[in-house]
Amino acid sequence: MGFLYLVTMLLLSRTHQPPPQAVPAGLFYVFVMPCLNEEAVIGASLRRLLATARDDIRVLVVDDGSDDATSSIVRGVDDERRWLLRRDLPNARSGKGAALNAAIAHLRVRDEVATRDPNNVIVVVVDADGRLDSHAVDVVASYFSDPRTAGVQTGVRINNRRGNLLARMQDMEFVIYTDIFQRGRAHVDNVGLGGNGQFVRLSALRSLGDEPWTHSLTEDLDLGVRLLLAGWRNRFCPQADVHQQGVVRLRRLLRQRSRWFQGHLQSWRLIPRVIREARIRSLPDMLFHLSSPLLILLASLLTLAFGFSTAAVLADWFAGGPSPDPSLFAGAYLMAAVPALICALVYRRQEPLSGVGVLRLIGYGHLYILYSLVWFVAGWWAIARMLSGRNSWHKTARSPEESLAAPALTPALAAASAAAVAATMVTSEDVGVAASPEHAGEPVPVDG
Repeated sequence: MGFLYLVTMLLLSRTHQPPPQAVPAGLFYVFVMPCLNEEAVIGASLRRLLATARDDIRVLVVDDGSDDATSSIVRGVDDERRWLLRRDLPNARSGKGAALNAAIAHLRVRDEVATRDPNNVIVVVVDADGRLDSHAVDVVASYFSDPRTAGVQTGVRINNRRGNLLARMQDMEFVIYTDIFQRGRAHVDNVGLGGNGQFVRLSALRSLGDEPWTHSLTEDLDLGVRLLLAGWRNRFCPQADVHQQGVVRLRRLLRQRSRWFQGHLQSWRLIPRVIREARIRSLPDMLFHLSSPLLILLASLLTLAFGFSTAAVLADWFAGGPSPDPSLFAGAYLMAAVPALICALVYRRQEPLSGVGVLRLIGYGHLYILYSLVWFVAGWWAIARMLSGRNSWHKTARSPEESLAAPALTPALAAASAAAVAATMVTSEDVGVAASPEHAGEPVPVDG
């Protein structure tokens, strides 16, 4: 099923869909950066956003109870377009969704926003380490010429991909997700929103209530689905990317993906609404996307069973039994390798790998098969956390900016299917720290 979905999305993604040409006048952009102990990256990120001389942007940094120098660094950026909203305990650290909701509530008391038509105010969610392409605002603007458009999601790239193989695999994963799945889903009106590089119309957010973001561990996935169910449209903008840090340690990656997986499971509560309210053309893809955690768990069990059966056959052969049929292994290998090699070719199209020949590209494809197995471990880790009632998460630590490289069924089919299905689960990034069943109040201290 995963392979069929991959092929379907690949074919749809190759169908050209020209971007809108008209650019609406009077748009006003508020970049919202939720932060918790981001002193390593917040200064550089804030200065990048404010480097332009344009007066139609503001940057609202939401310090969610940091106990490092985050707020001091933000205050040190002398620019009237910079706003700081400080949340302190016990109100702080109740999740990224709560921090974003506090930002939306704060915009009601900002004259520069309150006096504008909310249809013309665009809220841009950017992580503390996010690096939006310099032309992102200009190319995204045209998508809001359609009054039905609620949100626009940019592509996502990993900015330390050249210095770490694990980061390279994450970059490959995001490119596959955006260039195949987001492009393909655009044809069935089911584009997803991510936690970084997300542009959303303020009026669309307010249509969901005073607190548009939920306490889900993947609040971005949840928001995107609910906007679609409310009758809005989400668009994907392939002309711009947001660059973010990749995780360079395996355990941290597993912890991050477990949070995403658990958040995806939390979104199952939306399935009854999806069945009742989703557009007919969006319904199959929306249901498949929401059910992908179950498919990954099933694929992990099939892969494990295949591994045990293979070991048993080889042990019997070594003990003098009949030799295994090579065609079975060859068929299983091809079923796993072909989708991965297709993904590698898509990645090569988006990422000019100077000096990388065919052999290394094939190697990346095979490494991606192994990398996709991360989702199997993350999935069962998420199940264990849910069964134990744990929803809080430690945030992923950032690296200082200067240390980064800069860029502006055969059972084996289960592994290939997991690679395809896992790509559909890339939905959020690490800013939030915990999911809380209750919103613990509103922030008070404000600067800027």
